[in-house]
Amino acid sequence: MMTEASVPIQHGMRLWVHRAGDATAPLLVLLHGLFDRWESWEPVLPTLATHFQVLAPDLRGHARSAKPASGYTLADYAADIAALIANTSSQPAMVIGHSLGGLIALKLAVAYPTQVTRIVLEDPPLAGITPSTRLWLEALLEAKHGGLARAEALFAELEPERDPADRQRAAQWLVETADGPFLALLDPVPEDREPLALLHQLHQPTLLLRGDPQVGGVIDDETLYAIREAAAHLAVVEFPGHGHSIHTEAPVAFLSAVVPFLTESSHAH
Repeated sequence: MMTEASVPIQHGMRLWVHRAGDATAPLLVLLHGLFDRWESWEPVLPTLATHFQVLAPDLRGHARSAKPASGYTLADYAADIAALIANTSSQPAMVIGHSLGGLIALKLAVAYPTQVTRIVLEDPPLAGITPSTRLWLEALLEAKHGGLARAEALFAELEPERDPADRQRAAQWLVETADGPFLALLDPVPEDREPLALLHQLHQPTLLLRGDPQVGGVIDDETLYAIREAAAHLAVVEFPGHGHSIHTEAPVAFLSAVVPFLTESSHAH
């Protein structure tokens, strides 16, 4: 089964949601990163859909979902996903979140512990907004305001080795994203400034996938040490030679780490 639709969530909010897999299988929610959309999961989604009922929404402010003027805290995103889970199933869900989606997955698991059984965090920026991240976000926002040509030029400059069609797609996705998600990261509310603090409140089994900092991964050694200190029960799989988007760069290795971790959970219920 595979469908796509605009789904009412809460308070007039609508999310565009891609569904795949057997509706009787354990529920798995995929949360993409900043200026991505559900299609970013396409390299791994067919395999995941053989094991799970998969929901892959476009986050608020992104792609075909609603784009309110404000409401882009982690709590806002998490409330959307909690409502999506509750509206879909009486059972709790497992969640995979990439980058910003990883922060949302973490917030969701802490704020709605009965709705989330297990999470996978794919290279989330748990150190918060570092000076280099701030520069990156500001460059993205400036390029977005400059339109498609400016966005394509930025990606060509920063990622010259990347396939031109991929760069073009990223540029298109960037300009179609609302300003709110960027502005909220650049000026976060106090509780979003140190996402590491959420790990102390996390009780669900958690798998952290770490991209290689030498090629774009955002978790440096100091942050990894702090993560291990904050969440002793958290398992870590590292991906040497692969950067921030492991599921697109190394889908087979990604699935080899993720599917066994998640299917342990499904056997337990």
